[in-house]
Amino acid sequence: MKITDITPFLVAPKPSSDGWSSGQIVIFVKLETDTGLVGWGEAYALAHRQRAIREIVLALGDALKRMEDATPRGFRHRLAGPMSSKHPGIDYAAAVSAIEMALWDLLGKSAGLPLHALLGGALLEKVPVYANAWDQPVQSARAVADRCARMREEGHRAVKIYPLRRDTLEEAEACVRLTREAVGPDVDILLDFAIQKDRRYALRAAKLFEPYNPYWIEEPVAGDDLASMAEFRAATTTRITTGERQAGIRHCRDVLTARAADVLNPDIAGAGGILEMLEIGAMADAHGVKISPHSWNSTTVAFLAMLHVCAVMPNATYAELYYDYLELGAEFASCDYTIADGHASLSQTPGLGVEMDEAALRALAP
Repeated sequence: MKITDITPFLVAPKPSSDGWSSGQIVIFVKLETDTGLVGWGEAYALAHRQRAIREIVLALGDALKRMEDATPRGFRHRLAGPMSSKHPGIDYAAAVSAIEMALWDLLGKSAGLPLHALLGGALLEKVPVYANAWDQPVQSARAVADRCARMREEGHRAVKIYPLRRDTLEEAEACVRLTREAVGPDVDILLDFAIQKDRRYALRAAKLFEPYNPYWIEEPVAGDDLASMAEFRAATTTRITTGERQAGIRHCRDVLTARAADVLNPDIAGAGGILEMLEIGAMADAHGVKISPHSWNSTTVAFLAMLHVCAVMPNATYAELYYDYLELGAEFASCDYTIADGHASLSQTPGLGVEMDEAALRALAP
């Protein structure tokens, strides 16, 4: 494929209609080819860094257009890879992820095959998802529990909450207890500690929450503090998850070597590409560790990419669904998936399975 143009789109934050979420800027990348095909990718964009990622995308795009045959593997090894070892960071990895994702979309469309078929074939027809109940601004423990009860009523079988955003451990325990009472014993509750500076406080919380049978504790401490992560994991009976804030194989290898996690959750749009995610998954599988891709994005392009990847990984567990971003995504994307009974269906459309409304994207620009 010959790439003729690359266009990044920024979508401004938009609060959910019920005020639960304040939203975030998301970044999409459009690739155009000399045959008229269009491919879409998405980058993991942290606050105040979205425009920097856009500039990296444009710089990589200029080089990409000079490649005679732009394939995902060729892009990774001949263009993106040589730079990834020089002061690696998640912003660069996010830009690479978006472009590589779009190249896979193009490859699938040119071959007439869905992404999972290009990756060797799906092991699943539908992928288990967890609904993220991120509250911004912070809500009361009762409000979080009620939110999760609504998710359960809609068919979700796993929910994620952030109990330590409350001011005291008593309030945090109330958040977990009320949520468990609201969803019942058959719904998995995932706890995100969002990196606690005081490891002893985080461990006290973990012990306090054990009677409520959490499925995992995510990022109890900083994911790059491997010694603390490993000590924390050894001190609790609950699964430990980390990986979203770092990019690339090296960090994940170090986590596995340190026995610091039961589940790795690198971001599907920030890990450094789908090939990188597959290699991380295989490496984790060799260590008996599960993969649950992080996807703090739009529930459109990156979400579909995540479903394809999870479907081909034998050690994949839940895929992440940012529940409140479904509303925004519906404004600019048509996606080939449905969510029912705690699972997302797997697209059979060539490529990723998403069509984007460019006029809507431009209207939503910040």
